[in-house]
Amino acid sequence: MGGIGLLAFLQPPGLSPKGDRPARVLDLALVLSLVAIALQLAPLSAALRSRFSPAAVAYARAIHFETAAEAARPLSIEPAATLLALAVAAAIVLLFWSLRHMFERGGIRATVRALAWIGLVLSPVAIVQHLMAVPVLDVAWGLSSRGLRPYGPFVNRNDFAGWLIMAIPLTLGYAVARVQSRQHATQPLDHDLALDTTSVWLGASICLMMAGLLLSMSRSGLIGGFLGLALFAWLSRRRMTAARGRWMLLGLGVLIAIAATYANWGALAVRLDASLSEGLAGRLLIWRQTLPVVRDFWPFGTGAGTYQAAMVLYQTMSRFYYISHADNEFLQILAEGGLLLGVPVAVALVAGVWLVVKRLREDRSAIFWLRAGASGGILALVIQNMVEMTLRVPANAVLFAILAAIAVHGGAPQIASHHE
Repeated sequence: MGGIGLLAFLQPPGLSPKGDRPARVLDLALVLSLVAIALQLAPLSAALRSRFSPAAVAYARAIHFETAAEAARPLSIEPAATLLALAVAAAIVLLFWSLRHMFERGGIRATVRALAWIGLVLSPVAIVQHLMAVPVLDVAWGLSSRGLRPYGPFVNRNDFAGWLIMAIPLTLGYAVARVQSRQHATQPLDHDLALDTTSVWLGASICLMMAGLLLSMSRSGLIGGFLGLALFAWLSRRRMTAARGRWMLLGLGVLIAIAATYANWGALAVRLDASLSEGLAGRLLIWRQTLPVVRDFWPFGTGAGTYQAAMVLYQTMSRFYYISHADNEFLQILAEGGLLLGVPVAVALVAGVWLVVKRLREDRSAIFWLRAGASGGILALVIQNMVEMTLRVPANAVLFAILAAIAVHGGAPQIASHHE
């Protein structure tokens, strides 16, 4: 969060123009979301807590042995966890506002290139560390509990896949943007101009990230990644000639074929075959366990960041393990925030989609492809988080904020130069 604070100091966030209605609605919804979390920390008397959130009072009596005569307490069942959640949420929103303002004046291409380099280096490192012990990396990032092999800085396969499915379409969008900015769309594709050194390492980055995604065997990641790339292809149908579209699909197919050589197809087939019997069945059970929390705390929620604490009381399934998250970001927001947080978050989602569609329609520059790639990455993570919680991983939240800023910034068109 220190880095985000420094960026905000160097690149202060700016307000959306008055005439940009969807951007204004989005900003207001984000502010109201932060205010909603802050309200969960406001101290209330026992009488007011009993009136506004009787379930919170019942929880405090059961867990903390609190009586009705206790001093004023917040609505959140665990104020310290909610305060941390507020700080993290505020940092991510601040990052989004700062980057959006910065991208209006430039810096998008440099940011995407940096992310592509990270993917180029991170993917093979994560693959190697997952397959074998690498003492230096194991000490630097640590091993997970139960002795499971990590994926670089990511302990969980789904968290690693979440980062990749955002980075892949964005990098692909940048690669297409370079070609489109160097040749007019109606001209035949100049292969010598298109396949330069930068194009080669961008292709290598995409290929290695796809290999990492396949190696992770994350079912939610594979589904989200496929739909994210499908959205990118759909958005490109009117901005690219049929010939160039075929070349793009051919190139992407070659990269996927090379990446597929890293996959353990037998193990992946077993995981996909067990998707309904184990994956979905387990999540349905967790969702059913979560619904009573949503029902009891529907007005104001248990408090942001308190889901695991609430489930200590509400979990009725086997106690061989504790339910730490709802395996559905939207359901967990309802459990932790109730309507108080759920409504502004829903408004932010609608306004965000509205704004992204508006920007894609208006942009006639090569930056359109970066917006399309960012949109594909956003969709991929949203799809994944219908059955996972990867957005709450700090690295994924930061990348999501970067993609959102790229997709919705309202700056003047930035044309890529021939040297980038």
